[in-house]
Amino acid sequence: MESPHGGSLGEGGALSPPPEAVGMLHEMALRDSQQGEEPDLPDEQLRSNDQLQQDEMLALEAIYGDNLNILGENSVPRYFQIYVYCEIPDGISVSVELPGVDDYPTKFSVEHLAPISLTCLMPPSYPSHHSPYFTLAVQWLDNVKISSLCDMLDSLWAQQPGQELIFEWVQWLQSSTLSHFGFDDGIVIRDSVSTMDHVDVRVVGEILSVEDVVQQLINYNEEQCQESFLQGFHVCMICFSEYKGIDFIKLPCRHYFCRNCMETYSQMHVKEGSVMKIVCPDDKCGGFVPPNLLKRLLGEADFERWERLLLERTLDAMADVAYCPRCQTACLEDEDNAQCPKCLFSFCTRCRDRRHIGERCLTPEEKLLSLQEREKVRHLNKGDTGPSKLVDELSSIKEILRSCVPCPHCGTGITRVSGCNHMLCKNCGKLFCYGCGKPLTPAHTSEQCRIDYEKRTAKVDLVDAVKELQRKLKVGGYKPHPCPNCHLITYKLGNNNHVFCEGCQVHHCALCRKVVRKSSEHYGPRGCKQHTADPEITRIRPKKNNDSQSESL
Repeated sequence: MESPHGGSLGEGGALSPPPEAVGMLHEMALRDSQQGEEPDLPDEQLRSNDQLQQDEMLALEAIYGDNLNILGENSVPRYFQIYVYCEIPDGISVSVELPGVDDYPTKFSVEHLAPISLTCLMPPSYPSHHSPYFTLAVQWLDNVKISSLCDMLDSLWAQQPGQELIFEWVQWLQSSTLSHFGFDDGIVIRDSVSTMDHVDVRVVGEILSVEDVVQQLINYNEEQCQESFLQGFHVCMICFSEYKGIDFIKLPCRHYFCRNCMETYSQMHVKEGSVMKIVCPDDKCGGFVPPNLLKRLLGEADFERWERLLLERTLDAMADVAYCPRCQTACLEDEDNAQCPKCLFSFCTRCRDRRHIGERCLTPEEKLLSLQEREKVRHLNKGDTGPSKLVDELSSIKEILRSCVPCPHCGTGITRVSGCNHMLCKNCGKLFCYGCGKPLTPAHTSEQCRIDYEKRTAKVDLVDAVKELQRKLKVGGYKPHPCPNCHLITYKLGNNNHVFCEGCQVHHCALCRKVVRKSSEHYGPRGCKQHTADPEITRIRPKKNNDSQSESL
């Protein structure tokens, strides 16, 4: 790769000067002095240069503050390091080009870039005759690109020799580095090969692989984003109060809430036993809350309770785990039977009674009835005729069992207070249909179950109505009334003479056999009676033995 550079992160996340940078600056100054490139200046010029250097250092300290690191206090010559941060007000995208690698992130965005480390040494002849000696180190640029930056700094000195220009260097690096390489729309990191002939000796830092460069960019961006978050003010989306970032809890899903709300939220769920609901409070997220964070929020006692309840909920959700009815120890089920490893009690996992091979399990109602009978006998032997507390409790349990639907996954009894048949078991967290008690699947939903039930009910009602009508017609309970308009046979509903014809959609009167336009005008004191009983119908039986018989119905 074309030598991307990194350095260890110093205080504030900035690059610390590589050890070879300072030594290289002194070597360059010594070499130029030995080769005669460092001119001999009169004392007056040296004093003038020294004063200009001192003024420039004071100005740099005032402008850059903590980003300026003076390496040799009151040393001659002066040398220092400046951390230059490129301007990216809205963040910038980073593209990675790795030929032949498909499972690597190719593009991501950062809001903060690691700074450019500019280390300078001011020779006695600066600024009158010689430019400062310098080295450059950049984490996210390769050797050739950093060498190009060195050439640009040399050209700036050539344009205005004899002037203090370190501020100009820093300004150019800060505002023009990205545009100089065409990175205005995004930084491109690629794996390529370069020769050392094209690398400037003033480029310092260790050689890193593309993967290491990307990881350093991501790590630095996350550290700086976290630092900015801690220093800023934010609004908690639970209590809507504003606090500083250090008073917030930031979850792995990137949502954040104030510490007081998160502590109350976590402690409430642990107290109520709903430990499976300790997730991100954002209603559209439900992200995971890590245990190490919960330990800080809950404290030792509540955290131990959370661990115990979480283990119990996890075991309850396992189909092959049952609890001993005597000591409540978790046991592994084996063909509807289990043996407690603690008290060695063998029991049936279905009815939680003693093991009964070859015998059917007693239903809950049968168990309650047996317990009630035993309690009554015990009650009478003591001579107490009043109501028993145990009998009342058993009656309550019986009513609960009668009104609840067992979860098909874990067997926990569920009672619906209101709402639809789409139920969520709080014990195992799985869905089932309250109407039929079956698990919910893509093919079986609570809504489809309701529709099927209504269809079945409607079909049964229709069949019953048809059977009743057929029975009445069979025994002659209804007298036919032909429609006067289309002559279709119609029947009265009870004693109502107002008949509707399904064939021609016309109302008519069963008494006068006329079409009825307005029932209020046709029926009344001056018209037909709307409700009268039909006379009895006589059904003629077929002749038998030359005798005719009639039956009055």
